[in-house]
Amino acid sequence: MQLAYKQSWLKKVNEHFVSPGFFFNALRNALNDDAIVVTDVGNPTYYTSELFPVHKPGQFICPTDFNCMGYGVPATIAAKFMNKSKQVIGIVDGGAFIMSGLELVTAFTYKLGVIIFVFHNSELGAISQFQESTINHKDESIISEIDVKGVTEAVHAQHIQILNDIDTSGAIKEALMHTKQGENVVIDVNIDYSRKTYLAQGKVKTNMSRFPVIEKIRMLIKAGKRHIVE
Repeated sequence: MQLAYKQSWLKKVNEHFVSPGFFFNALRNALNDDAIVVTDVGNPTYYTSELFPVHKPGQFICPTDFNCMGYGVPATIAAKFMNKSKQVIGIVDGGAFIMSGLELVTAFTYKLGVIIFVFHNSELGAISQFQESTINHKDESIISEIDVKGVTEAVHAQHIQILNDIDTSGAIKEALMHTKQGENVVIDVNIDYSRKTYLAQGKVKTNMSRFPVIEKIRMLIKAGKRHIVE
């Protein structure tokens, strides 16, 4: 089941975006077995949990549920301080990077050599997916375009962009070479969120199960009207 699920994410190379399946497959192949992966809240945690194999205990660090947006960058830095001989990478989305990306100044000061992957799609990814599936619009989760390269330069890190699946492996290897010199790297990932994880699909069902029957009916009717009218 797990192998079949993983293979379902690797059916076709995307030349226009970065597919989560190909991204995490390339990341796992590039990292050491004892590398530490830190994620921010929402989609970075969802996709990593389902698509990135963790080979040893204590190598995957994430916030719980919807707590602590902006957790990813400072947590990556802290993990590297405590594990300087290991590869430590963070995965965040654009909203989280806006909140705490400047913390990378600390990583520069101490020449830590961390990698931050920014899943860049100008939305609060998990919230956007939830709104689109329930109320048929996602205006409240759209964020302004982020100049990831500008922020990267401001914190004296190396900037690398991954535009599609073809670029992924080479970009990760290049970033790891920089970290060996104590350089920090921000990788701007042109991510494709079109396919939802099981976690993203399940949260709608879980949230609905918490409501009384009459409230469930009211919400389903309201969502149905929006999907038809809008």
